[in-house]
Parts: sequence; structure tokens; C-alpha cells
Amino acid sequence: MRFPLVFLLTLTAPLWAFGQLISNPYPADPAALAVGGATTASATGVNAVYSNPAGLAYGKGTQGRLAYHQLYGLSFLSHMSAAAFTAVPNAPHGIALGAQTLGTREGGHTMASETEAFLSHGFLLQQDIHSSLAVGYTLKLISYSLGESVANDQGISENLGDAATFGLDVGGMAQLWDRFKIGAAFHNINRPQFGSSVAKRNLPQVFSGGFGYSPYYGVLTTFDVERIISGETQFKGGMNAAVVKPLDLRLGIMTNPNSFTAGFGLHWRELVVDYAFLYHPILNPSHQIGIGFNLDKSLPELWRAK
Repeated sequence: MRFPLVFLLTLTAPLWAFGQLISNPYPADPAALAVGGATTASATGVNAVYSNPAGLAYGKGTQGRLAYHQLYGLSFLSHMSAAAFTAVPNAPHGIALGAQTLGTREGGHTMASETEAFLSHGFLLQQDIHSSLAVGYTLKLISYSLGESVANDQGISENLGDAATFGLDVGGMAQLWDRFKIGAAFHNINRPQFGSSVAKRNLPQVFSGGFGYSPYYGVLTTFDVERIISGETQFKGGMNAAVVKPLDLRLGIMTNPNSFTAGFGLHWRELVVDYAFLYHPILNPSHQIGIGFNLDKSLPELWRAK
């Protein structure tokens, strides 16, 4: 069965030409945005790659996601992401790769773009009948481009500049029984920078911590505190409820700015469709859509079964 491998490569290939993200936009995953981005302690598998790489350790099988977000309904501002995940057979490990890009584009011209390509790994440190502890890390190649200038009278335009750097994210997650989870993540812990010694720009360092609680089967409530180092603090909360077997309903809130989110997830066989709605107090609402798959077997198992 070579189809899953081909699909994984196809899913991420269009975005590897870029590399991101400096502006720290909303979550790249609609399943996360729909619960207000409060997923530091709850996201697992492919859904964990953007929030907490330790959640990869709790993923199963092979998963892939592709998402698109037109921020605030603005035609020139778009955020795209793709990620693929596989569990490691006979080991409590998960591996993911992917990319995301945020661009300002108008009339076929790119005025500015940020890109991030990443490789993530999460694994269990300890597990028993009642609890478990996992850690993870993400290696990122981040790039920024200002595109080209307006053409002069001779029709010649100039490259306004670009730069690239490496970032490192780390995270941890613990589960107690099947009801309670706590998690924490530190993004850009290595303090990546752009620019020369004369003019340097630090990429935002973000620390997040949170917990998730499942009062009963099919319902998960989450809460996060996110702090940009030398910046603002954001509070996030959300709920995911499995109403019927193929349908999940989601609600969320966040501060700075005060916003609310909603969305749903549809699961039909291996196919997954996610949608998120974001209400902003000043700007126009945003819509984010994602599509992907969940397979029961890991990628090595699928390859051996071909």
C-alpha cells in the first residue's frame, strides 16, 4: 500500500518551498482554533505538531492534515499549513513533518511571506496503568521574504531581501487516568534571530501551559495560559463534544483580543474534515477549513503490507 506514503509527501511538498512563522498567527489547525487554541495539554498525533510536540507520543497509526485560513476575510492575507504523522511500531514514539506559510499576496505578487518547515518527535518517558509522561521537540527552518519592489520605468524590480534561521520548540505532557491531562510547551526556546549584528530581530518566544479534563466519555474541556516573553498574556478555553459518532462540535474563547470560536469535525471512515469560525471584536470573522485522514496502522506497517 504505497498510497499513504505518496499522499503524505504530496501533502507537504507544496509548502516546503517556503519556510515560517514570525507573526505568531492563530493556530494552523482548525480543530485547535475551534476550541480557542487551548490544546497544549490535549492535542495528540498530527494535531499536536503546532502546539505541543509531546502530544505526538499519544498518537496512533498514520495521520495527515491540510488546512487553509483566509484571515479576517481578507483576500490578500492567507495562512496555509500541511502536516503528516506516523507512530513508530512497537515503541511509544511519534514522528511528524510539515510546513506552514503566511503570505500577503495581491494581483499575483507576493509582498511578504513567512514560512516554517519542521520535523517533530515525541516519546513517552514513563507509563503505567494510571499515568504517563511524554516529552517532545520540534526543529524548525524559518524564513522571511519581503518579495520584490514595484518595477521601475524600465520594468525592472529588485529583491527587497530575505532571511532564514532555525528554531527549537520543546514540550511535555502528563496524563492521569483517562480524565485529566496537563501540558506545557516553550516555542523558540533557542532565541532565534534574523538580521546582522547591526540590526537584529528576535523571533517571539512563547510559553504555554494548560490542562484538559474529560468529565465523561466524548467530552473534553481545556484551558491554556499563553505568554509571549516580554509581551502579552493570553487566556484560552474550549470544549470538544462528540455529539454522535461521526460529528464533533467545538466551542472556544480567548483573550487579547477577546474573541470566541466555534467549529466542528467530521470523521467518515479514514477521512477527516475540520472547520473553525473565529469572531474578532473589530475585524471581519475568519473561516478555516481542513481536510485529512486517519489510518489505523503506522507508515512502516502500511509499507510492509503493500
